[in-house]
Amino acid sequence: MNNAVYTFNGKDITMNMCIQIKAVVKLLQQKFEIEFEEAAIQFYKSETYKTLQNTENALWAEAAEYIAERYLEEISLRKH
Repeated sequence: MNNAVYTFNGKDITMNMCIQIKAVVKLLQQKFEIEFEEAAIQFYKSETYKTLQNTENALWAEAAEYIAERYLEEISLRKH
């Protein structure tokens, strides 16, 4: 039985995604000086997170810093 939540080219990348999401959230937590849970909630509501979930675009394979920067750009654009 395959319990893969995230796949890429037929391979289970669920663990990779979980590690990546955790790393991004930790960066956001540090940047905004907020609790991990609050950073996670904010990230989960973002377009960047939605893009990350589409594994075919391979955003998940980028560095956590790059993904966090995309999120920061997104929220900057929302303010303008």
